[in-house]
Amino acid sequence: MLHGLTGGTNRQYKALVEDAIENAPGELVFGETKFAKLYRGIQVEMDDWTEIPLRDAFRMQFKAALTPMRMFMVAAGMRRERRTMADRFGANGFRRLQDIGGSAAFHALSPDERRRIAGFPEPYAYLVENCRRRAGGGDRCGPVFPDPDWRWLAMIEPELNIPLRSVFMLEFAVERARVFGGSEISIFVGEIHNSDMVWLAGFDESAVDPKVRDMVDNVRWRAIELARAPRRPSRLRFVLASLAGASIPLSLYFGLGTWLWARG
Repeated sequence: MLHGLTGGTNRQYKALVEDAIENAPGELVFGETKFAKLYRGIQVEMDDWTEIPLRDAFRMQFKAALTPMRMFMVAAGMRRERRTMADRFGANGFRRLQDIGGSAAFHALSPDERRRIAGFPEPYAYLVENCRRRAGGGDRCGPVFPDPDWRWLAMIEPELNIPLRSVFMLEFAVERARVFGGSEISIFVGEIHNSDMVWLAGFDESAVDPKVRDMVDNVRWRAIELARAPRRPSRLRFVLASLAGASIPLSLYFGLGTWLWARG
Protein backbone atom coordinates (compact mmCIF):
# COMPACT_ATOMS: atom_id res chain seq x y z
CA MET A 1 0.00 0.00 0.00
CA LEU A 2 1.02 3.64 -0.43
CA HIS A 3 0.94 4.57 3.25
CA GLY A 4 2.66 7.93 2.90
CA LEU A 5 3.40 9.81 6.12
CA THR A 6 0.00 9.43 7.80
CA GLY A 7 -1.60 6.35 6.18
CA GLY A 8 -2.14 7.68 2.67
CA THR A 9 -1.88 10.91 0.71
CA ASN A 10 -5.64 11.43 1.04
CA ARG A 11 -8.56 10.26 3.19
CA GLN A 12 -10.22 8.36 0.34
CA TYR A 13 -7.19 6.11 -0.13
CA LYS A 14 -6.78 5.54 3.61
CA ALA A 15 -10.44 4.49 3.83
CA LEU A 16 -9.86 1.94 1.04
CA VAL A 17 -6.93 0.48 2.99
CA GLU A 18 -8.97 0.21 6.18
CA ASP A 19 -11.75 -1.50 4.24
CA ALA A 20 -9.23 -4.02 2.89
CA ILE A 21 -7.92 -4.64 6.42
CA GLU A 22 -11.45 -5.14 7.77
CA ASN A 23 -12.16 -7.77 5.10
CA ALA A 24 -8.74 -9.44 5.20
CA PRO A 25 -8.82 -13.24 5.44
CA GLY A 26 -7.09 -15.29 8.11
CA GLU A 27 -6.90 -15.45 11.89
CA LEU A 28 -4.22 -12.74 12.18
CA VAL A 29 -3.67 -9.40 10.44
CA PHE A 30 -0.07 -8.19 10.48
CA GLY A 31 1.19 -4.70 9.73
CA GLU A 32 4.57 -3.00 9.67
CA THR A 33 5.76 -0.61 12.37
CA LYS A 34 3.18 2.04 13.42
CA PHE A 35 0.43 0.61 11.18
CA ALA A 36 -1.72 -0.08 14.25
CA LYS A 37 -1.71 3.69 14.85
CA LEU A 38 -2.38 4.53 11.20
CA TYR A 39 -5.13 2.00 10.46
CA ARG A 40 -7.94 0.27 12.33
CA GLY A 41 -7.84 -3.52 12.38
CA ILE A 42 -4.11 -4.29 12.55
CA GLN A 43 -3.71 -7.03 15.18
CA VAL A 44 0.05 -7.66 15.18
CA GLU A 45 2.70 -5.03 14.50
CA MET A 46 6.00 -6.30 13.13
CA ASP A 47 8.94 -4.43 14.66
CA ASP A 48 10.75 -3.99 11.35
CA TRP A 49 12.40 -0.84 12.70
CA THR A 50 14.88 -3.24 14.31
CA GLU A 51 16.39 -3.71 10.83
CA ILE A 52 17.28 -0.02 10.57
CA PRO A 53 20.81 0.26 12.04
CA LEU A 54 21.29 3.01 14.64
CA ARG A 55 23.58 4.94 12.31
CA ASP A 56 20.84 4.97 9.67
CA ALA A 57 18.28 6.14 12.24
CA PHE A 58 20.70 8.96 13.08
CA ARG A 59 21.29 9.85 9.42
CA MET A 60 17.60 9.78 8.57
CA GLN A 61 16.65 12.34 11.19
CA PHE A 62 19.78 14.41 10.56
CA LYS A 63 18.88 14.67 6.88
CA ALA A 64 15.22 15.45 7.61
CA ALA A 65 16.17 18.30 9.99
CA LEU A 66 19.18 19.56 8.05
CA THR A 67 17.41 22.54 6.48
CA PRO A 68 14.23 24.45 7.36
CA MET A 69 12.89 23.62 3.88
CA ARG A 70 13.16 19.89 4.55
CA MET A 71 11.41 20.19 7.90
CA PHE A 72 8.69 22.26 6.27
CA MET A 73 8.32 19.70 3.46
CA VAL A 74 7.68 16.86 5.92
CA ALA A 75 5.36 18.87 8.18
CA ALA A 76 3.43 20.29 5.23
CA GLY A 77 3.17 16.80 3.71
CA MET A 78 1.62 15.40 6.88
CA ARG A 79 -0.86 18.27 7.11
CA ARG A 80 -1.78 17.95 3.43
CA GLU A 81 -2.39 14.20 3.71
CA ARG A 82 -4.75 14.65 6.66
CA ARG A 83 -6.73 17.44 4.97
CA THR A 84 -6.99 16.08 1.40
CA MET A 85 -10.29 14.28 0.84
CA ALA A 86 -9.65 12.46 -2.48
CA ASP A 87 -6.83 11.66 -4.87
CA ARG A 88 -6.05 13.81 -7.92
CA PHE A 89 -5.81 11.00 -10.48
CA GLY A 90 -8.55 11.45 -13.08
CA ALA A 91 -9.71 14.80 -11.68
CA ASN A 92 -11.23 17.04 -14.35
CA GLY A 93 -10.77 14.21 -16.85
CA PHE A 94 -6.96 14.16 -16.62
CA ARG A 95 -5.27 10.84 -15.80
CA ARG A 96 -1.68 11.93 -15.21
CA LEU A 97 1.13 9.73 -13.93
CA GLN A 98 2.27 12.44 -11.50
CA ASP A 99 -1.12 12.18 -9.75
CA ILE A 100 -1.25 8.40 -9.28
CA GLY A 101 0.63 8.14 -5.97
CA GLY A 102 -2.52 8.37 -3.86
CA SER A 103 -4.95 6.50 -6.06
CA ALA A 104 -6.34 2.97 -6.13
CA ALA A 105 -5.56 3.10 -9.87
CA PHE A 106 -1.89 2.60 -8.95
CA HIS A 107 -2.71 -0.95 -7.84
CA ALA A 108 -4.23 -1.78 -11.23
CA LEU A 109 -0.66 -1.85 -12.54
CA SER A 110 1.48 -4.95 -12.13
CA PRO A 111 3.95 -5.01 -9.21
CA ASP A 112 6.90 -4.81 -11.61
CA GLU A 113 5.41 -1.76 -13.34
CA ARG A 114 4.77 -0.10 -10.00
CA ARG A 115 8.40 -0.63 -8.96
CA ARG A 116 9.71 0.90 -12.18
CA ILE A 117 7.36 3.90 -11.97
CA ALA A 118 8.43 4.53 -8.37
CA GLY A 119 12.09 4.37 -9.42
CA PHE A 120 13.04 1.15 -7.60
CA PRO A 121 15.15 -1.68 -9.08
CA GLU A 122 13.97 -5.28 -9.25
CA PRO A 123 13.94 -7.17 -5.92
CA TYR A 124 17.29 -8.96 -6.07
CA ALA A 125 19.21 -5.93 -7.32
CA TYR A 126 17.63 -3.81 -4.58
CA LEU A 127 18.49 -6.41 -1.93
CA VAL A 128 22.11 -6.41 -3.10
CA GLU A 129 22.17 -2.61 -2.94
CA ASN A 130 20.75 -2.66 0.60
CA CYS A 131 23.48 -5.09 1.69
CA ARG A 132 26.15 -2.88 0.10
CA ARG A 133 24.78 0.17 1.88
CA ARG A 134 24.73 -1.64 5.19
CA ALA A 135 28.36 -2.61 4.67
CA GLY A 136 29.24 1.07 4.13
CA GLY A 137 29.17 1.23 0.32
CA GLY A 138 26.47 1.37 -2.33
CA ASP A 139 24.64 4.22 -4.01
CA ARG A 140 23.23 6.77 -1.57
CA CYS A 141 20.87 8.40 -4.10
CA GLY A 142 17.19 7.71 -3.49
CA PRO A 143 14.60 6.93 -6.19
CA VAL A 144 12.43 9.67 -7.66
CA PHE A 145 8.68 8.97 -7.82
CA PRO A 146 6.86 11.13 -10.41
CA ASP A 147 4.14 12.10 -7.90
CA PRO A 148 5.41 15.20 -6.02
CA ASP A 149 3.57 14.09 -2.87
CA TRP A 150 6.38 11.56 -2.46
CA ARG A 151 9.42 13.78 -2.89
CA TRP A 152 10.32 13.30 0.80
CA LEU A 153 10.95 9.60 0.11
CA ALA A 154 14.05 10.17 -2.01
CA MET A 155 15.62 12.05 0.90
CA ILE A 156 15.51 9.17 3.39
CA GLU A 157 15.23 6.03 1.21
CA PRO A 158 18.94 5.09 1.50
CA GLU A 159 18.48 4.73 5.27
CA LEU A 160 15.15 2.88 5.21
CA ASN A 161 16.67 -0.58 4.55
CA ILE A 162 13.53 -1.60 2.68
CA PRO A 163 14.64 -5.01 1.28
CA LEU A 164 16.09 -6.31 4.54
CA ARG A 165 13.01 -5.11 6.41
CA SER A 166 10.97 -7.10 3.86
CA VAL A 167 13.00 -10.19 4.78
CA PHE A 168 12.39 -9.51 8.46
CA MET A 169 8.64 -8.97 8.17
CA LEU A 170 8.00 -12.03 6.02
CA GLU A 171 9.95 -14.30 8.37
CA PHE A 172 8.48 -12.66 11.49
CA ALA A 173 4.88 -13.03 10.30
CA VAL A 174 5.28 -16.70 9.38
CA GLU A 175 6.99 -17.58 12.68
CA ARG A 176 4.58 -15.52 14.80
CA ALA A 177 1.66 -17.28 13.12
CA ARG A 178 3.25 -20.61 14.09
CA VAL A 179 3.59 -19.41 17.70
CA PHE A 180 -0.09 -18.38 17.80
CA GLY A 181 -1.24 -21.48 15.93
CA GLY A 182 -2.58 -19.57 12.96
CA SER A 183 -3.03 -21.36 9.64
CA GLU A 184 -3.86 -18.30 7.51
CA ILE A 185 -2.72 -14.69 7.91
CA SER A 186 -2.86 -11.36 6.08
CA ILE A 187 0.14 -9.03 5.88
CA PHE A 188 -0.23 -5.30 5.20
CA VAL A 189 2.99 -3.54 4.24
CA GLY A 190 4.11 -0.59 2.19
CA GLU A 191 4.62 -0.65 -1.55
CA ILE A 192 7.92 -2.29 -2.63
CA HIS A 193 7.83 -4.53 0.46
CA ASN A 194 4.98 -6.47 -1.18
CA SER A 195 6.83 -7.37 -4.39
CA ASP A 196 10.01 -7.95 -2.36
CA MET A 197 8.13 -10.56 -0.35
CA VAL A 198 6.72 -12.31 -3.41
CA TRP A 199 10.27 -12.67 -4.74
CA LEU A 200 11.68 -13.73 -1.35
CA ALA A 201 9.06 -16.48 -0.99
CA GLY A 202 10.40 -18.32 -4.03
CA PHE A 203 13.95 -17.21 -4.82
CA ASP A 204 16.78 -19.67 -5.46
CA GLU A 205 19.16 -19.25 -2.52
CA SER A 206 21.96 -21.10 -4.31
CA ALA A 207 22.05 -18.39 -6.98
CA VAL A 208 22.47 -15.54 -4.47
CA ASP A 209 25.80 -13.94 -3.64
CA PRO A 210 27.17 -15.63 -0.46
CA LYS A 211 27.60 -12.30 1.37
CA VAL A 212 24.02 -11.34 0.58
CA ARG A 213 22.78 -14.78 1.65
CA ASP A 214 24.64 -14.52 4.96
CA MET A 215 23.12 -11.11 5.67
CA VAL A 216 19.64 -12.36 4.78
CA ASP A 217 20.08 -15.40 7.03
CA ASN A 218 21.09 -13.14 9.94
CA VAL A 219 17.97 -11.05 9.45
CA ARG A 220 15.84 -14.19 9.35
CA TRP A 221 17.22 -15.47 12.64
CA ARG A 222 16.64 -12.10 14.31
CA ALA A 223 13.05 -12.14 13.04
CA ILE A 224 12.43 -15.66 14.32
CA GLU A 225 13.92 -14.78 17.70
CA LEU A 226 11.69 -11.73 18.08
CA ALA A 227 8.62 -13.63 16.84
CA ARG A 228 9.14 -16.14 19.63
CA ALA A 229 9.90 -13.54 22.29
CA PRO A 230 7.20 -12.85 24.92
CA ARG A 231 7.76 -9.08 24.72
CA ARG A 232 8.41 -6.52 22.04
CA PRO A 233 11.94 -5.06 21.87
CA SER A 234 12.79 -1.74 23.52
CA ARG A 235 12.95 1.25 21.17
CA LEU A 236 15.07 3.33 23.55
CA ARG A 237 18.38 3.14 21.67
CA PHE A 238 16.63 3.68 18.32
CA VAL A 239 14.78 6.74 19.62
CA LEU A 240 17.94 8.17 21.17
CA ALA A 241 19.85 7.74 17.89
CA SER A 242 17.02 9.46 16.01
CA LEU A 243 16.87 12.33 18.50
CA ALA A 244 20.65 12.75 18.32
CA GLY A 245 20.46 13.01 14.54
CA ALA A 246 17.75 15.66 14.62
CA SER A 247 19.27 17.58 17.54
CA ILE A 248 22.49 18.53 15.75
CA PRO A 249 20.96 20.74 13.02
CA LEU A 250 18.18 21.92 15.35
CA SER A 251 20.70 23.03 17.98
CA LEU A 252 22.61 24.96 15.33
CA TYR A 253 19.44 26.76 14.28
CA PHE A 254 18.55 27.44 17.90
CA GLY A 255 22.03 28.81 18.57
CA LEU A 256 21.92 31.01 15.47
CA GLY A 257 18.48 32.29 16.41
CA THR A 258 19.62 33.05 19.96
CA TRP A 259 22.70 34.90 18.67
CA LEU A 260 20.60 36.98 16.24
CA TRP A 261 18.07 37.78 18.96
CA ALA A 262 20.84 38.86 21.34
CA ARG A 263 22.36 41.12 18.71
CA GLY A 264 19.02 42.67 17.88
